[in-house]
Amino acid sequence: MTGAGANLATQTWPGLKPRLYRADGSPRPVGVLGFPVKHSLSPSFQNAAFAWHQLPHRYEKWEISPSEFAAFLEKARREDFLGLNLTVPHKLSGWEISTRRTPAAEAAGAVNTLLLDEEAGGWLGHNTDVGGFLETLPAAGYSPAGKSAVIIGAGGAARAVVYALASGGAATLNIANRTPERARAIVNDLQPLLPGAVLRVSGLDPAQWPVDRSLIVNATSQGVLEPDRPFPIPARDMRGPNSDPVLFYDLTYGHTPFIRGVRAEDYSALDGLLMLIYQGALAFETWTGLAAPREEMLAAARAVVAERLKGKTS
Repeated sequence: MTGAGANLATQTWPGLKPRLYRADGSPRPVGVLGFPVKHSLSPSFQNAAFAWHQLPHRYEKWEISPSEFAAFLEKARREDFLGLNLTVPHKLSGWEISTRRTPAAEAAGAVNTLLLDEEAGGWLGHNTDVGGFLETLPAAGYSPAGKSAVIIGAGGAARAVVYALASGGAATLNIANRTPERARAIVNDLQPLLPGAVLRVSGLDPAQWPVDRSLIVNATSQGVLEPDRPFPIPARDMRGPNSDPVLFYDLTYGHTPFIRGVRAEDYSALDGLLMLIYQGALAFETWTGLAAPREEMLAAARAVVAERLKGKTS
């Protein structure tokens, strides 16, 4: 069961034994809630995981507005759902409605994975973005241990990344945001939980960032909200004077303004697709207790992305 180890980034509830079927033998429903949610890739790779394990479950997506959220959660409880993923704008509401939360969810202040609490009733809340992000770094040949990183943004995604990197042994984490007060709130909340890392605040001027930065993470939503506007900080400035390799990472998947600017300079870059798959894999493991077939899930997601790109250019 995911989370049995000591890493708080992925810890769930040790000893929890998932139940895949209802009392009548039918598969327990599972899916994602969002508003909007029609473009979600999650059904493609989650259904690939269920099919790989030869399970009859069908991962669905439900477009639920914030005003409908509580009623849908009650319906899901009555109908004995296996679990739910939550995407924008429901992650904070998921945190608030959870009766118990994992360390990652507590630290991130957001929940993206729910499952029913079989013992006490209500919902168990987890944040798989934390572990999913940390799991992607070896694919880029990067380890945060003892290193310095810059996280651009100060929302829930930035919190998850800060907690993940500190869990991975990062030495210094600089949170860069247009309004330093929001970044300061992350430091105030998380520094007591992360004594092994030094958390700092800066503005968006790279001259204020640590010189030895080895990782720069874009945790803003610009790639979604303003996909056609260039990223406001030039990639060369973000890289700075460091002569050692620097990895650029955008949590949004695709050819975002951040990724385009970085690749134009031929710098090493990673977009958010792998993180999306790995956080989904951790959710699958939380719900089922089974190992998620990550390669099959990634292949399924890439096939859908390729089809969407083909549709745009045809």
